[in-house]
Order: sequence, then C-alpha cells, then structure tokens
Amino acid sequence: MPKATFYNLTEEKREKIEKAIKKEFGRTSFSKASISKIITEAQIPRGSFYQYFEDKEDAIKYIIENFIKEEKKEMKKILEKNNGDIFKAMVDLYMHVVNQNENQEDLNLCKNILQRLKEDNISITLEMKKENLQDKIKNKNIINKSLLNLNDEKDFDYIIKILTIVVRTETIEVISKLKDKMQGKKDIEREIELLKVGLAK
Repeated sequence: MPKATFYNLTEEKREKIEKAIKKEFGRTSFSKASISKIITEAQIPRGSFYQYFEDKEDAIKYIIENFIKEEKKEMKKILEKNNGDIFKAMVDLYMHVVNQNENQEDLNLCKNILQRLKEDNISITLEMKKENLQDKIKNKNIINKSLLNLNDEKDFDYIIKILTIVVRTETIEVISKLKDKMQGKKDIEREIELLKVGLAK
C-alpha cells in the first residue's frame, strides 16, 4: 500500500499520480509497465515516486485494491437488488463491468486488472467474505444460500470460484473484443444455466 506521504498529498496531486499509474497499467501489462512513464505522466521526480510507493508492484497493487473495493460495493448493491440470487447477480456484475469501461484506456486497464486477479486467484465475492462481512451477509440475506445446493461452507466457496471464473472469462473476451457484450451476456446466462441444472446426465 502507498506510504503515509502519499496520503498527505493534496487530493489533486494524488489523483494525478493515480491517473498516471492507471494510464501506464492500461497501456501495457504489469511486467512491462514503466516507472519512468508513470513519473513523466504524473510530472513528479523519480525520488518522489519512492517516497509514495515501495516499488512498481506497490503502485499497481494500490490501483487493483481500489478496483476491488469499488466492485465489492457494487456487488453488494447488485446482490441486494436481486434478493440474494448469486446467479442473477453475477450476470449483472458482468454488465456493470463491461458498461463502465467504454473507452479504450479504461478497457485495457480493466482487462489488465482482471488478468492480474486471475493470476493471483482473487474473487471479489470471496474477498467480501474474507473481510469479516460473512455475518453481515447472513444478517441482511445478501446472498440467498437457500438457492444453492450446499453440503458445507466449502461448497459455497467452490460455487463462487466457478461463477467468478465464468464471469471473468467472458468479461475478458468482451474487453478483448473477441465478442460483443450482448453475446457475452447470453453466453454467461447459458453457462450459469448449465451449472444450475448440473453437467452430468
């Protein structure tokens, strides 16, 4: 996470640095992202960058964690809107992500973030659980577990993992322009339907 010096900056300066990191991570993959390009875009000295972040990984992790935080908030709203139906919620989450990333720079950034989450095996919904939100979820019926075929809590994790892979794969394909968003939505709905009825005869 950023150092205290980053949070001591004015909001305007923090936003400028954040925008520069997003631009660079949207331009290329994490391994090819350049600190030089970030500091040039943000108009800060190289030394200042290291006063704010440990390294490139730290800066990009900050962007990814902000993305996760925003998507968790959105997922909570979507689940409430769908009365805890995780299947419908996952389709709506997909539509939210593809609709909010309309320009090419945002699309590239989103694709790189999703690829990184995939590499790190991170699920936004499971992250919600890790943050001790499980009691809140149960209390508010955010996820309606009565709709799921569960033997134990581990089954819940497996279901979320499978649904996350389906949604992330379709989202990356749409963002990569391998298909349009409505075809992606149809494909997710069909894949989820197959999972709901079961894959074996």
